[in-house]
Amino acid sequence: MDLLKDFNAVDTSPVIHRPDYSALRSQLPALDFCCAQPLPESVISYRNFYRLNFAEATGTGIGTFSSAGFELVAQYWRVANPKGTLFICHGYFDHTGIYGSAIRFGLERGYNVVAVDFPGHGLSSGEPVAIDTFMQYREVLEALLSRAREKMPEPWHAMGQSTGGATLLAYLQFSHWQPFDRVMLLAPLVRPANWHLRKWMFYLGRFLLPHPSRGFNINTHDAEFARRQAHRDPLQSPVMSIRWLGAMVDWLKLFPKSSRNPKSILVVQGTDDKTVDWRYNMGVIGDRFPNSKRVIVRGARHQMINETQPYRQRILAALDEWLSQ
Repeated sequence: MDLLKDFNAVDTSPVIHRPDYSALRSQLPALDFCCAQPLPESVISYRNFYRLNFAEATGTGIGTFSSAGFELVAQYWRVANPKGTLFICHGYFDHTGIYGSAIRFGLERGYNVVAVDFPGHGLSSGEPVAIDTFMQYREVLEALLSRAREKMPEPWHAMGQSTGGATLLAYLQFSHWQPFDRVMLLAPLVRPANWHLRKWMFYLGRFLLPHPSRGFNINTHDAEFARRQAHRDPLQSPVMSIRWLGAMVDWLKLFPKSSRNPKSILVVQGTDDKTVDWRYNMGVIGDRFPNSKRVIVRGARHQMINETQPYRQRILAALDEWLSQ
């Protein structure tokens, strides 16, 4: 009963041994952004597995911080003579390990990059992929920004994919401190696709199946990426959370009623996205952010940061143009 299900599912039968990173968080220092401590062997192994080693980075680090009742893990990469800092917010089921292309995007353009695993995702604590309210994501992001204050160079920019986009929208609408210069949303979540049909599955399922099977779905043209998620990624949850779906329902009611915001933001959306109701979402975001710029990428699917060419070329071109303004 996956409310975010696409049309083409990937076989989830196990094919290889997956490494276990469950104990990694306990081995990490507090997040300090100073790059002073060498990476533990467990982190080196994790970084190698997810290909998070970047030639462009002159320094890197990883650490923990607490917020909203969770112990969170954030990672950062520094470049020589940075032009600023890019903060990356991942989507539902995602984590920093599968956002190498987003991290490389920032580094190649001369920015330091910071990425966090949200509660229940990746290396962070919490019931797998569960949350009580999207405002907890906002709270975690605010705590991360507070730790980075005066430690990571300005201007600060932000990129959010799907639920990460919703997190940034929540931050822009409900946080007093607004440090971001450029904000880039990729397929942001307000309402899922076919919600008028699927909402009844949620209302019935919350009494019967608190952790329904997830089903891995092809939400990018990169078939190898989809296979890695389904078969090789130890940090992918095999279930979804009815608690998270309840939080999404609350978000769907809250955001369209929030105040109008004059900030200029970028929204990039694919037309072959079967995960979110992109036409509705683009409209309501445009209504709440009347100065937003909205870019449509014909044929692109939901996992935009991990799309293939030529979709990637058009997506990156929109991001580059936004950053250069």
